[in-house]
Amino acid sequence: MKTASIIINIAIFLTTLTILILYFRQDGRWQVDKGRKAFRFFTVLSNAFCAIAALAMAVSQIGGAVPRPVLLMKYLATVSVTVTLATVFLFLGPTMGGYRDLLKGDNLYMHLIGPVLAILSYAFLEKREMAFPTALTGLIPVALYGGMYLYRVVYAPEDRRWEDFYGFNKGGKWPLALAAMLGGTLIVCVLLWIA
Repeated sequence: MKTASIIINIAIFLTTLTILILYFRQDGRWQVDKGRKAFRFFTVLSNAFCAIAALAMAVSQIGGAVPRPVLLMKYLATVSVTVTLATVFLFLGPTMGGYRDLLKGDNLYMHLIGPVLAILSYAFLEKREMAFPTALTGLIPVALYGGMYLYRVVYAPEDRRWEDFYGFNKGGKWPLALAAMLGGTLIVCVLLWIA
């Protein structure tokens, strides 16, 4: 089990790192602005966080013992990428005309394969007993991103606003979208806690 976890975590780290590096390349040249812009998306942030957590987990396992902070980081990262996966399949696919573009190219990994690998490795190979209040810390990354997204889409000065690329503020319904995202994340936390 330990060997399988190490292999999966190294695969998560290397694959995600490769994709993140490619975000900074276009037409054979480095494009820093293009790469930086990719980090507006929760998909990219959650997968980058998961890659860091996966590396920490693999290094800890190779070293012999996994400290609780590393395990907690892997849990938080797994919740985050699970929210990415759930958002794609339950919200973005139905509201953005299907799944073809959402599961094409690097999106196939970022939206599906990476999250599934994180879920499998955490839930079946790495998980330890956790108090329910600790499991609720899984809400933190989504709450932080939700606050930033709300500010950037709704409250930021006009010239610094982001487009509502997730469609969470359609018809000014951001309170409903925020509540749904936090509620959905809570369900993910509970499912990973009891898995």
